[in-house]
Amino acid sequence: MRIVNRRLKQALSAAVVGVVFAAAALPAAADTLRPDVGKPLSAAQDLYRAHKYKDALARIAQAAAVPNKTPYEIYMVEEMRGAALMADGDEALAAQAYQTLLGTGQLKGGDEQRVSETLAGIYFRQHDYARAIATAQRYEKAGGRDPQMTELLVQSYYLSNDCASVIGALKPAIDAQVRANHAPDESQLQLLSTCAHRSKDDATYRTALEALVAYHPRQAYWDNLFSAIRAKPGFSPKLDVDVYRLRRANGAFGSVDDYMEMTQLSLVAGTPAEAKQIIDQGFASGVLGKDAQAEREKRLQALAAKRAQAGSDGENPVAPVDQGFNLVFAGHAKDGLAMMESAIAKGGLDHPDQAQLHLGIAYYVAGQKPRAIQAFRVVKGTDGSADLGRLWTLMASK
Repeated sequence: MRIVNRRLKQALSAAVVGVVFAAAALPAAADTLRPDVGKPLSAAQDLYRAHKYKDALARIAQAAAVPNKTPYEIYMVEEMRGAALMADGDEALAAQAYQTLLGTGQLKGGDEQRVSETLAGIYFRQHDYARAIATAQRYEKAGGRDPQMTELLVQSYYLSNDCASVIGALKPAIDAQVRANHAPDESQLQLLSTCAHRSKDDATYRTALEALVAYHPRQAYWDNLFSAIRAKPGFSPKLDVDVYRLRRANGAFGSVDDYMEMTQLSLVAGTPAEAKQIIDQGFASGVLGKDAQAEREKRLQALAAKRAQAGSDGENPVAPVDQGFNLVFAGHAKDGLAMMESAIAKGGLDHPDQAQLHLGIAYYVAGQKPRAIQAFRVVKGTDGSADLGRLWTLMASK
């Protein structure tokens, strides 16, 4: 995962040469710039426009050598010196000029933002992240709101190994974007998830991953999110089969272990019709039946077919919710959904949130996505069922 945004580096590398210099237009008569300073600066400006940067710097040095300069004269000298040095490719000396410029007390509002922005970019390119942070913060304090500068600040925090500041800067903004249903930037979500993981901020890590799969779905994000949900304290092992169901629904499924494990979990969960579909798919796809475990895979396929034909396991009866769930997988959605709804309405269930989650999955399997979303949204369990319900809602909303 590339954390440092390449676009940011490219944007910062395109230094604001000429913008700073152009802003340093020579003053009106009311400004206090003495001829000894003003004349060489005027000549320097002409040389700059002719791209004769070293000659311009020599004239600026003449102005700088004038004794007892006022703060305004220092301001004009250093602004022109910084722009000419940038144009000449000497960012290290340009940084000194702009730092002096900021210290004159002459900069306010937009001027302070402009110089701070340029200087922060120099420090970032020089990998001086502490100074980049301080200067970017000054830019924001002066009222600057350029998203690229916010990104520079966050990247500087990250490259300084200050993950707490990364989270503090990114999370509120990303949360606001999600609430407004605006897609957050993928690189910022990557950065937030990485720092949250490093900081062991599990809640923020899962939230960032959920936003990644919602707005920038990639297989790696789904895999990380599944792992994070299963690692959450209190996660019920009974929901392992539901993780597989979600993986299968979004295409994150298909290995030998996936087919074998989910088939067995479905049999244990009381949905043999589902188990038969899964293992039959494994053989039809060519994943099963061709490796060293081929005989074992065939035996499991035969067992799934037998259980699916029987409809239930007499020795291990399942709850009405699971019976109805199995009917949905067997192609009898109307009867199965009615049985599940009735069992949930009666109450007295050991795991009502898991039952509600399964009702949503059943509606999804039956092709009734709006009803599925309604069912998922009322799942509140702390055993992992609510987390899975949110992810199923994303799936059903596509």
